[in-house]
Amino acid sequence: MANEVFEAVRTVLAVREYQDREVPAEVVHRIVEAGRLTASGSNLQPWLFVVVRDRANLRELGTLVRTGPYIAQAPLAVVVAYEKNSRIGISDASRAIQSMILVAWADGVGSNWAGFGGLDGVRRKVGLPDTYEVLAVIPFGYPRRALGKGRKNRKPLGEVTSAERFGTPLE
Repeated sequence: MANEVFEAVRTVLAVREYQDREVPAEVVHRIVEAGRLTASGSNLQPWLFVVVRDRANLRELGTLVRTGPYIAQAPLAVVVAYEKNSRIGISDASRAIQSMILVAWADGVGSNWAGFGGLDGVRRKVGLPDTYEVLAVIPFGYPRRALGKGRKNRKPLGEVTSAERFGTPLE
C-alpha cells in the first residue's frame, strides 16, 4: 500500500528557483493550515506565521535573509516566528515548517528553509512584536525546472540507525 506522506518525505528536495506563477489561495491556506495543525508540546502553539505575497515585500525579504536571496523571486513566502520565552518554541516552529514544506510538496509546490537567527529585520518588516523571534522565511513556488524526485545523497540507513543500543544493526 502506498503511503503519500512517506512519498513526500522521500522525494522532497530544496527548491530555490520558481516559475513566475502564483500559488492558488486554496494551496496557500492548506500550507499554513498544515503548520497550524502540527503537534505542539503541551499544545502551547508558540508560533506565528505571516504570509507574504506582495512582490515588493518578497524582494525586500530576499535582501534581509542572508541565506535566502532567492526569496525575492518566489511568488509566496511564509515568515515563521516563535515566542522568545518559550522553551519549546524553536522545536515546535521547526516541526510546523516541516509540515508546511511537505504539504506544499505534495501539491507540487517547492520550497526551502532560509535563515536561522539574525532575522530581526524580517521581524520588523512584517510587524511582529518583540516578544517573537523569526526562525525562518520559507519561500514557496512551483519549481522552475524538473527536479530528480527521490534522488538524494543520504547516508545508508545502517550508518545512522541502531536497534536498542548504538551499534546494534536494525533488522
